[in-house]
Amino acid sequence: MIQDIEKLRKNFERIKNMGWVRETKKGNLSIGATFEALIGKERDELPIPDFGCVEIKTMNDNSKTRLHLFNLKPDGDCKFPIKRILECLVCPDKDNKECRVFYRSFNSKKITKIGKFKDGKIFVNRENEKIELLVYNEKCKNININVSWSFSWIEKRLMQKLRYLAIIRAAAKIVNGIGYYHYHKINFYKLKDFDTFLFLIENGIIEITFKIGVFKKGRRKGEVHDHGTDFSINIDNIDLLYDEISNKEMVK
Repeated sequence: MIQDIEKLRKNFERIKNMGWVRETKKGNLSIGATFEALIGKERDELPIPDFGCVEIKTMNDNSKTRLHLFNLKPDGDCKFPIKRILECLVCPDKDNKECRVFYRSFNSKKITKIGKFKDGKIFVNRENEKIELLVYNEKCKNININVSWSFSWIEKRLMQKLRYLAIIRAAAKIVNGIGYYHYHKINFYKLKDFDTFLFLIENGIIEITFKIGVFKKGRRKGEVHDHGTDFSINIDNIDLLYDEISNKEMVK
């Protein structure tokens, strides 16, 4: 672990000393993709850390948004949970009313509206060791849609990908329509434990977001496009989930 952290820290210092660097791609993922290109890493969707045992999260200085932790589809009783969600929780796409989409964030402390007649929230079922999406109709009756994540499924992903974390901050600017970044700060963290993760879900601090859309163009236009089911935390609450690794610990 220490070797991976030290190697990433040295890479970061090299990139920091480069000053402003030109983006390698456009879009919302540009800041992370550019840093990964500079350390020689190719983009992937594998459920493993980005650099040895360390997962990298790169953020704009001005960002106060939620920090994406990982994507994980439900693994509960329903064999096809995304299809089940679209059947039960249909919302028309704003551009094509005939297409069904589902973009909603849920937590354990507040009710989320689903269309006109349904509500939803997250429930940590410790007795059955799973996290459930609970849905209620207009009469407050629970609609059992069988969408859930087993504790073991979540713990495996969390420990596999996010035991150690590096958060990198960068300043951003645009010159003649081209983005540039200056990566200037890095902090390393170690996950507290899985029970802390569950506690933060129970208290509404970690949220779950479904991002089920449709292809807007091309040969698959109108087909379902699942962008993933996202577990996230506000960046200001990162110390509730992680302990920061000090410089003294890194040189031991």
